[in-house]
Amino acid sequence: MLVLQYGGVQQGLQGYVDADGASQEHRHAISGYVFLVDSGAVSWSSKKQELVPLSTTEAEYVAVTHAAKEAMWIRRLIGEVYRPLEEPTTLFSDSQTAIALTKDGQYHARTKHIDIRYHFIRYVVEDGSLRLIYCPTNDRTADTLTKALPSPKVKHFAAALGLVAE
Repeated sequence: MLVLQYGGVQQGLQGYVDADGASQEHRHAISGYVFLVDSGAVSWSSKKQELVPLSTTEAEYVAVTHAAKEAMWIRRLIGEVYRPLEEPTTLFSDSQTAIALTKDGQYHARTKHIDIRYHFIRYVVEDGSLRLIYCPTNDRTADTLTKALPSPKVKHFAAALGLVAE
């Protein structure tokens, strides 16, 4: 049996996000994110996106936007219960194109169709509340929420979420 353990490493609030790129039969991408406080998971989600993305960039960008909304909610909650967070929350993603899109306000031929509501992430990054950082695929803790993985990876990511054997 696994239980969540908190306080392992003092890292504050940080998150991981991933999308599976619409590889499912229904063509909707699966978004997944997890937020940790001091190495223990406090919020996570895995769900089918409401749209059918036209590219993996769009699927990843939508996933990052949903994760950003959750990050902002957690930051407000922590601010009300304890004290406001002064540092930006770090959100790790393996999509370099989605990260670039949050920093580049230009419209591109392959991304101009993305609904304006998903550009919320740009404002959050610009105002300094969120820092979106590239994370190599092997370190992407949110992978367990978007796809089937071999047992060693599941065990590795379970430990990364703060899950320990009781």
